[in-house]
Amino acid sequence: MNNFSNINKLSGFKDKFSDSLIYSNKLRKDFSDFVEKWGYEQVSTPILERSDLFTSKTGTSLTNNIYSFTDPSGVDVSLRPDFTSSIMRMIIEKEIDYSKHSIRFSYSGDIFRYSPNENNYISQNGIELIGTNNITSDVEVLSIAMIFSSRIMPEEVFVRVGHVGILMDIFKFYKMSDRESLFILQNLDFISSESSIESVFSKAKDFGIFIKDDSNTPKSKDLSDEEISNMLDFAFSNDNNFKQTRDKDSIIKGILNNFEKQSNSKKFSECVSTISKLINIDANLEEGISLANEILAGVPVKKNLSDFYQIVKNLENYEIDISNIKIDFGLVREWGYYSGFVFDLYSKGFGEKNSFGGGGRYDYSSKSGIIPATGFAIDSEKILNNNSLSFSSKNIKKIIVYAKNNKDHDLAQKTCFDERNIGNIVLLETSEKNIEELRVWSKENNFSEIISVSQNKIDRIEV
Repeated sequence: MNNFSNINKLSGFKDKFSDSLIYSNKLRKDFSDFVEKWGYEQVSTPILERSDLFTSKTGTSLTNNIYSFTDPSGVDVSLRPDFTSSIMRMIIEKEIDYSKHSIRFSYSGDIFRYSPNENNYISQNGIELIGTNNITSDVEVLSIAMIFSSRIMPEEVFVRVGHVGILMDIFKFYKMSDRESLFILQNLDFISSESSIESVFSKAKDFGIFIKDDSNTPKSKDLSDEEISNMLDFAFSNDNNFKQTRDKDSIIKGILNNFEKQSNSKKFSECVSTISKLINIDANLEEGISLANEILAGVPVKKNLSDFYQIVKNLENYEIDISNIKIDFGLVREWGYYSGFVFDLYSKGFGEKNSFGGGGRYDYSSKSGIIPATGFAIDSEKILNNNSLSFSSKNIKKIIVYAKNNKDHDLAQKTCFDERNIGNIVLLETSEKNIEELRVWSKENNFSEIISVSQNKIDRIEV
């Protein structure tokens, strides 16, 4: 016999028993039933996919946390870190036509992301709306997220909404390189804390980004070994898109050849200053958009800013109180993944910095072109772990039918049958335990009632 005494579950994972699965299954069904009324069809995808499906499409902030390995046939595979990539793979592989009619899919299940201090899996319920690139689709997805969350959460739900496209417009206007843009996105919190431009320059240098002095433009040959090392460290450690698309030699050559194309200090300073002002806006929709227009005067962001306003404003068509919407121009979610509006869901029960779900527009890039798409997911595990959650399954009782004597088994079995037909969970107990032992055990395992069958009589005992 194998000795399992030294085998424990992996850190970051947990076992689930029926008392918790009752609620997670109910949440899954309620979510599926709710989005079905909006036209979403439930789908399921494999838990294991080829690694390049995720590493080539997943945001940089997530790529390092994927569980990947080589299977016995030599194929590099990964546990799914999200559902979106698998659903897109399914659409492309099955040649599902989304050009004439938009595709609406819903899903439920576990995803896997390594985290040293948190759960390494997340139970998700979510939707994807594929095939349309307009604010009506974005409004629909955001409305579903808010309405469903408000129904299951015991406390008020509020949402932070941003727009990655606006930040991309700013980068383009100031001619930021991809690496400079990525650096800024990764350090929005630092920039928003009113850090001096000198401190931002210094932090950029630590990341291997060197901003040209307007009066003295350096050449790549003037870089010290330490500076080149910093640049390479940044490329390999902070930007997985480099590793995914090019080999090491081409990365080094590209970095050095393009060094002289780095932005000058004036452009970089203006870009950082503009973004700092934008992401520090703390206002309602009308005032927030007005302030953004003032800050971005001269920057061509009119369409994305207008779309952003309309997405939030049109929530009122679904009788959603937009006073619970917080404008957050610094919200980007996963870097390099989302392309348009983004949002995070919060509740007072979780705190203002602990999101239980979110999503946005991501417009998936495939070999055949861009697939317009938007979606969201909620973290079911986080929701169900909230002690103040009012969500509950229907009025189902857990009952033990107890028949110690063999002569009482027929009536006990019929009693079990009747109780199960009502919808209750029933356990038939025929052991030699006495009633007090059984009562203690029942209480420990969340049973609410014992039905004792003896001499063709039934006695109901509350636990």
